[in-house]
Amino acid sequence: MDVSIEVTARERDVGARLRDLFPRGMRVHVTFLPGDTLGSAQAACIAVARAGFEAVPHLTARNFTTEDALAQHLARLSGEAGVKRALAIGGDVAEPRGPFSSSRDVLKTGLLARYGIGHILIAGYPEGHPSVPGDALDAALHEKLVLLPDAEIVTQFCFEAAPVADWIQRQRAAGIAAPVRIGIAGPASIATLLRFAQRCGIGNSMRALRRRGVSLLDAKPDDLLRDLGQRMRIDAIHLYTFGGLRKAAFWLESVRSFAQSPRR
Repeated sequence: MDVSIEVTARERDVGARLRDLFPRGMRVHVTFLPGDTLGSAQAACIAVARAGFEAVPHLTARNFTTEDALAQHLARLSGEAGVKRALAIGGDVAEPRGPFSSSRDVLKTGLLARYGIGHILIAGYPEGHPSVPGDALDAALHEKLVLLPDAEIVTQFCFEAAPVADWIQRQRAAGIAAPVRIGIAGPASIATLLRFAQRCGIGNSMRALRRRGVSLLDAKPDDLLRDLGQRMRIDAIHLYTFGGLRKAAFWLESVRSFAQSPRR
């Protein structure tokens, strides 16, 4: 099973920490949070690449003030971080800061291909989006896949298997054959996971966390991964590291060790 992880542009000593915890060559997404700068995102991608990992920047369309700003950003990512793969999303800014209101607008410029970024990832939302109706999400996904027939889908995290499996089945029935990398929240406190879930609009499957009540132990995605595996083939996951890189690394190692152990 292929695994990618996620860091923020605000991580301290991100290159050294990745080297200490994860196998070289792994895909590492670099998010773009509200308040981040293009410079900090570029620096994080460069640090990730120099540490021996594949940096995958998040290109948040609404944050770019001009097309030239996008071009300069891509030029540095390509030239100094060797970026070949990126996730194109709209971003959490209420009003666009420039000419791009959605990831489709960025894709249509042709700038990504011009700067050698030929592998594009797009977001999927099994439980919907807090500010976009479900029909509009589906229409946007289909339109982007017409523009990018070789794109890969990365889903928002959920806490129950059913919404993910049902969403993928619905997309397959609609003719979408793109590979899907399933988003999973790594080990973290229940309070932390609930906070991120509310921020990201994860509604229905939050009940899976609330049933656990208050716990001093971190919530781990073992049950979710097992339930997903019973419903479908899992080729790739994307691990959201809300609880921190060290917890995510230890959990991944435990999963790998279990998978490689002899069957009894």
